[in-house]
Amino acid sequence: MPAETVKSMIKVLMSDGLAALEDRRRRAPAVVPRASSQLPPVTLKQEGELVVVDFGTRERQMRLDRHDPLQLRTVLLSMLNSGFLTAQQVAWAIGLTPARTATLAQQLRQKGALSLVDKREGQQQDYRVSPEIKAELIQQFAVDAITGEATSGISISEQLRERCQITISPRTVRHHLGKLGLPKIKHSLPELVAAVKKTSKNGVSK
Repeated sequence: MPAETVKSMIKVLMSDGLAALEDRRRRAPAVVPRASSQLPPVTLKQEGELVVVDFGTRERQMRLDRHDPLQLRTVLLSMLNSGFLTAQQVAWAIGLTPARTATLAQQLRQKGALSLVDKREGQQQDYRVSPEIKAELIQQFAVDAITGEATSGISISEQLRERCQITISPRTVRHHLGKLGLPKIKHSLPELVAAVKKTSKNGVSK
């Protein structure tokens, strides 16, 4: 074969692959291109009080409850250490800074899951939260519960910052919500409000 023809074939082969060498008159290709083996990225999203780990398809999702922080941290930090998630993604989910998240991931890798257990014997101070902030926190929780919005620490923390210019960490929000027992009335509160409205309307109509 002429040298120029060989050069042209090599050039086409490098750009189009083996399929460029087959007879184009065939109905079905003799060379089937290899399917891409690259997996879709793992993402996180919030559904109410759940953190959903999405592996790229509807059938491959894992749901983690925010009310079980030890499980949430252990699973997500393990995924961070394995390279499935970034420090920014995990930090958003567990309500910490990326730097603190990276420290916990290293701690988990070196000392195991028990190192993530909070060994303090109770809170020594009330996170320096004033009665005014507590009132806004309770009010925001009630509004979100009644309207069906998310009542997680992250969600309420963001809403207080936007609505009241109050800076309070998601962890502190969760601490006070739990201390007041508010998560236990998340579902019963909207039902109670609806029942009271119904009773009130019936009373007016009579």
